[in-house]
Amino acid sequence: MRLLKRSPDGDFELVSFKDDDPPPYAILSHTWTDGQEVTYNELVAGTGKDKTGYAKIRFCCGRAAADGLQYFWVDTCCIDKSTSDELSTAINSMFRWYQRASKCYVYLSDVQVLDELADAQAFRITWEDSFRRSRWFARGWTLQELLAPATVEFFSKEGKRLGSRITLEQEIHKITKIPIGVLRGQHLSEFSVDERMSWAAKRRTTVKEDKAYCLLGIFGVFMPLIYGEGEEHAYLRLRRKILKPLKGTEARGNEHRSDLQGNPQTLLKPSSNVPFPRDNDFVDRGNILEQINERCSQPAGRAALVGFGGFGKSQLAIEYAHRVRQKSPETWVFWMHASNSARLKAAFSDIAQEVGLSLQPTAAVDTLQLVRRWLCDEANGRWLMIVDNTDTDITIEMQNKEEKVSLAALLPQSDHGAILITSRNADVARSLVSHEKDIIAVGIMSDEEAVQLLENKLRDGPSDGAIQLANALDCIPLAIVQAAAYINRLKPRMSVAKYLNELKTVKKRAQLLYKTVPDMRRDEQASNSVLITWQISFDHIHQKRPSAACLLSFMSFFNRQGIPEFMVRHYIDKDNQGRNDLLDNCLEEEDVDFEEDVAVLRAFSLVGMTQREDEFEMHGLVQLATRIWLASTNTERKWHQAFIQTMAHEFPDGEYANWPKCQTLFPHVLPMLEQEGINNGKTQVEN
Repeated sequence: MRLLKRSPDGDFELVSFKDDDPPPYAILSHTWTDGQEVTYNELVAGTGKDKTGYAKIRFCCGRAAADGLQYFWVDTCCIDKSTSDELSTAINSMFRWYQRASKCYVYLSDVQVLDELADAQAFRITWEDSFRRSRWFARGWTLQELLAPATVEFFSKEGKRLGSRITLEQEIHKITKIPIGVLRGQHLSEFSVDERMSWAAKRRTTVKEDKAYCLLGIFGVFMPLIYGEGEEHAYLRLRRKILKPLKGTEARGNEHRSDLQGNPQTLLKPSSNVPFPRDNDFVDRGNILEQINERCSQPAGRAALVGFGGFGKSQLAIEYAHRVRQKSPETWVFWMHASNSARLKAAFSDIAQEVGLSLQPTAAVDTLQLVRRWLCDEANGRWLMIVDNTDTDITIEMQNKEEKVSLAALLPQSDHGAILITSRNADVARSLVSHEKDIIAVGIMSDEEAVQLLENKLRDGPSDGAIQLANALDCIPLAIVQAAAYINRLKPRMSVAKYLNELKTVKKRAQLLYKTVPDMRRDEQASNSVLITWQISFDHIHQKRPSAACLLSFMSFFNRQGIPEFMVRHYIDKDNQGRNDLLDNCLEEEDVDFEEDVAVLRAFSLVGMTQREDEFEMHGLVQLATRIWLASTNTERKWHQAFIQTMAHEFPDGEYANWPKCQTLFPHVLPMLEQEGINNGKTQVEN
C-alpha cells in the first residue's frame, strides 16, 4: 500500500508500506474529472500541478495535518493503474483501505459555500440543496467510501466542513435510502443481499463492469477483474461469489436463493424512477386523484388526464405516483417522457436499467420489446407507468430499422399493470385508453383551490388580494406558481397588491408582443395569464441578471424535459465553438456564475431540477414564451445557431462506448432538425 506525505521541499512523495501494517492515515473520497486528476506517473515525475485535481491532494494533506496525521491516501495517484495486476489488487483491497483509515474526507467539488460564511455547518440552508444534488451520491464507488470508514467528514469545494456522516445522517438517509443504522455503523452482514444491492441500484460508474466490482467490499467477496466481460457477466460472477458462503446459512433463510441465480433485475426491489420530487405545496383537485385511482386499480387499468397547458396535469400525475409508492412500496413506478420518439426510446432504456435489463442495443436485441416482455411477465410484480406529455401520435423505429410501431402497440395490456397518461390532445389520449370513461378532464382550479395554492407558495398564510390575484391569473396553476415565485423573490418590496398592479401594466404590452409573432408555433391552448406572468419575471431577470436571461434563452432550444447539465454548462465555456457575439455580450460580465444563474431561474420557477443530479426541466409554456420573446427581439436565429454549433461539438462520433451519451442527446437533436434553415448544423450532427 502506498501512502502520500509532504516532502521537505513542499511537494508530495509516495511511501510504500506492508498492506497489513500501515501507519495511521487519512483517505480522500471524491468524484473524478476527466483529464484533471493527477496520476501516479505524474506525481512521481513531479508534474500535473496545473490540474484541478492537485488542489484535492493539497486539501487532503492539509486536513490530515490538522488532524495530526502525517500520511494520507488519494486513489488517483496512489495506484499505478497502468499495471492491471496492481489495479485488480487495489480494487479488491479498496473497502479494507477505507475501513482502516483514521479519517475519511469527502471532497464535494460541486458544493460551494460563500466565502463570508466562517461556519458553514451553521448555515445549511445556503448549501443543502447542492449537497442533495451532488454527483458524489450518484457514483458507484462512493457507496463503499460512505459506509466503510469509521469516520466520514464532508467538505465543500472551498474546503469548508459541512458535517459528518453522523451529523448529516438524516439528509444522507433521504438521498441514498440507506438505513440510519448502517450509517451509524451497523454491520452490513445484518442486511439482506437484496437490500444491499438496492443501495447501489441507481448509482452509475464510468466503466460498466465497475457496477459489479464496486460492490465487492459491500459483500465481503474477492474476485479478479475482467474488463471487457460486460456488466451482465460481471454480475453473474459476483452472484456466484455471494452465493458460495451463503450455502447452508442465508440461503436457508429468507434470502430466496433463486433470486440470486437469475438476471440482475431479480436482485432489485421494486422502485420508482419518477424524476420529480413530491410537491409539499400540492393542492388536491376535487376528486381527480380518486378518479385516477379508481381506474388504475382495475386489472390492466388505464386513465388519461386531458387539459390545456399549465393546468396541472403533470403535477397530478406526480402526486399520484408518489402516493402509490407510499401506499404500496411493492409496486414499481415508471415515468416516461413522451414528447417525441427519441425521448420515448430513452424512457424505455431507463426502465430497462431500473429493472436490471441493462443490455446494449443490437440488431438481435431490442430494448423496446425486452421491456414490454418484462412488463407482461406477472412474476415481476405490480407496476404503474406514467406516460407524460404525449400530445402527438408517435411511431417508434424498432432496432432493425425495418419496422415502425405506435406507442399504443408498445404499451402492454397486463392485469398486474396500470397506465396513466397526460396529454393536451384528447384524440391522442383516446387512442391509448380503453374506454371514453377513462378520459379525465383537467380544467382550471376552483377559486378555493387557486387561493390555497397561492398561499401555500407564498408561505405567509392568508394574504389580502389573494382571491383577486388568483382570478386575474384565471386560476391557472402554472401562472399562480410563477407569480408566487416572483413575489417571494422580491419580498419585502413586492406584495400581492403590488403584483396585481404590475400585472395590469404588463398585460397590454405582453399581448402586443405575442401578436407580433404570428408565425411562431403557438399552443392555442396556452393561457395568456401564464405568458404574462412569465413576462413580468423575465423582465426583472433580464434587467438584474442578464447572464441568467441568456441561460434561459439557450435552454429554450432543448427538448424541455431532461435537459443535460453538461450541455448547458458548455454554453459558457471559452472553447465553445457555438459562442458568437450574442453569447459573448451576455457573458462579458465578471460576475457570471452558472450555479447562481440556475438558482435565479429556479427561484422564479422558470426551470426546475429533476431528481437526477444532472438534468433540468422547463414547462412547455415557459419554453414557448421565451422563444416568442427571442423572435420578437430578432435574436432567435443567433441563439438557434449557438445551440446547433454547441450540439454539433458535443455530439459523439460513432464509437460504441458513446451510446449512453447519444441516448441523452437524441431527444434534443430531433426538434433541432425539425427547424428550418439549419442544413449545415444538421449535416454536422448527422456526420
